[in-house]
Amino acid sequence: MLIGIIIGALLSTFIAVIAYAKHSLVLSGLIASVILGTIIYAFGGIVLYSLLIAFFISSSLLTKLHERKVDDSSSGRNYLQVISNGLVAAAFSILFYLLNMEFLLIAAAAAIATSNSDTWASEIGILSKGKTRSVTNFKEVSKGVSGAISGLGTLASVLGALFIGVLFALVSSITTVVLFQTVLFYAAIISISGVLGCFVDSYLGSLVQAKYLGIKSDTITENKSLPNEEVILKSGISFVNNDTVNFLSSLAASLIALLFFI
Repeated sequence: MLIGIIIGALLSTFIAVIAYAKHSLVLSGLIASVILGTIIYAFGGIVLYSLLIAFFISSSLLTKLHERKVDDSSSGRNYLQVISNGLVAAAFSILFYLLNMEFLLIAAAAAIATSNSDTWASEIGILSKGKTRSVTNFKEVSKGVSGAISGLGTLASVLGALFIGVLFALVSSITTVVLFQTVLFYAAIISISGVLGCFVDSYLGSLVQAKYLGIKSDTITENKSLPNEEVILKSGISFVNNDTVNFLSSLAASLIALLFFI
């Protein structure tokens, strides 16, 4: 265990420092990434850790494809954003280590799959030239609004979850002695749970995530303020933001994955 903690800490610090230098993380995000990365490596092993790194690298690269003025994402992820995407996987990796039940590792992987699926859907979907509609009533809405879906974004969400599922199968086949049929079964569960978790994210984003209306400009935003303008709560619950939704959707994906083993 001690060796796993040391290796996890060294690897996570190395990757987080590079990400910080590339402005993909702010300082608080760097610290949170090192802590969660260490936990996931030490308790979940190299398979789960490889999924986490694949998610982080792919999402960081996609974010750099275009400029978006959403909170402080342009200056890097902060600790809340890191925790909302990684806490569920870290918790299930600890349970996996303590109880030695393989389905708990799959639940942790499903949480990462949803985070990856949601990020790919958001970062690629916003590039769509087609119509963007609300996931709840299919009315046309602005691009980038939580709960909005598009054909391109939906395809990206499926590919994002499948990417994690396939990577799980590849790394597991190399590093563990598991029947190939079992590995494929686990990869399918991870991919399906990841996609469903992403849809949970969209529904929560549409139904309960706080959205505000600019009093002067009628601009709809997920921020609690606009430059030189007061805002009022238009819909959702005031304390539910994107980080809350990301955490809940990751948890939902893990619980969905567990249903396959009942």
